[in-house]
Amino acid sequence: MRKKILALLAGSALLASSACGLGSSGAGDGDDSITIGTLFTVSGAGAKLGDKMRKGAELAVEKVNSEGGINGKQIKWVFYDPAGDTSTAVQQTNRMLDSDGVELVVGGGGSSGIALAMDPITSGKGIAFIATEGARQIVEPAGEHRLTFKTTFNDTTMVEKLIEYWKANDVTKVAFMPDTSSFGQSAQEELERLAPEAGIEVFTAAFDPAANDLTPQVKRLASNDPQAYLAWTTQPSGVTFLNNVRSVLANKDVMVMHGFGFVDDRYMQQAGKAAEGTILVSPKLPVWDKIDDSDQQKATMEEFATSYAEKYGGEQPNVYAGQAYDAMMVAAEALRATGGDTDGEKVAQAIEGLGSHVGVTGVFKYTSDDHSGLTSDDVAVIKWDGSRFVPAE
Repeated sequence: MRKKILALLAGSALLASSACGLGSSGAGDGDDSITIGTLFTVSGAGAKLGDKMRKGAELAVEKVNSEGGINGKQIKWVFYDPAGDTSTAVQQTNRMLDSDGVELVVGGGGSSGIALAMDPITSGKGIAFIATEGARQIVEPAGEHRLTFKTTFNDTTMVEKLIEYWKANDVTKVAFMPDTSSFGQSAQEELERLAPEAGIEVFTAAFDPAANDLTPQVKRLASNDPQAYLAWTTQPSGVTFLNNVRSVLANKDVMVMHGFGFVDDRYMQQAGKAAEGTILVSPKLPVWDKIDDSDQQKATMEEFATSYAEKYGGEQPNVYAGQAYDAMMVAAEALRATGGDTDGEKVAQAIEGLGSHVGVTGVFKYTSDDHSGLTSDDVAVIKWDGSRFVPAE
């Protein structure tokens, strides 16, 4: 039986102040807390990534509560694990909103498919939702997703950065291998739309996220003599991609690349020698200590990375932990702006009015037309050098 975890994270006991004058319109009326609900997959196939996302959100809740909460109210955190199953996530989302008194939702199960299924539920109940998943359809068009935001890059932004990098390196032919998930297919649409305009020819071979041999696809694509091979997935099959490409193309000098869904040192370590030299588009977090001190994100990333390692026994955070942390911090900042009012429309207006929110993932500049808030300026091109991520040359 899948397990519900209910955590009250205050850093200390929930404040007993009356928070007079706060106009919270959700289930927390008259209470000294605001209830935020989260879904992340921390068991099953997606547990490797979901566990760090849970920790990132947990760290943010602890920080907000230890610093006085939101206008005197502590965050009461309700957490569910859908174990990667969309139907379970739908049930848990309804339970959070109908039974648990959740007033705002942060985190969409660690899967674009789950987040897409959650969106009409939260929106239909007038609840603001800050997703931590990648597919642009979660928030686009913004006018049709008034109450939904995310703290990840739209794949459009990442594709634009890739094209910029390819053009700088005279790449004109690319082999693209997206998985068949919502995350992979969204990126396929954008790459096949934008690359031809830049004079780049794309050859595509999609694959099942659970695939354990991609040799046929690699060989088929190799007949086009591409200069770069790019995979787009968050699943362990991305390791299979690295092994198969290195094996099939052992004697060829080509770029081997991954999208931002695969920026995790554990995957690189699993691939071993095959991962060396892999180039990825990514938030700056994996290389925060190697970027210039003038970068406005550096202090935020350093504080997050240090606090995370201290709390979790020296474990290093990844980009997934960072985007979960950002989502909770954006929620807290927006709720402060509303005076603690959790009405979905008021929260949405507050998020759009934040201006520049310096986060771990990037500098968010949400507007009524942009519910992702990130640009290609927030993207880094990085490389796995065999032991860690470093800026790509």
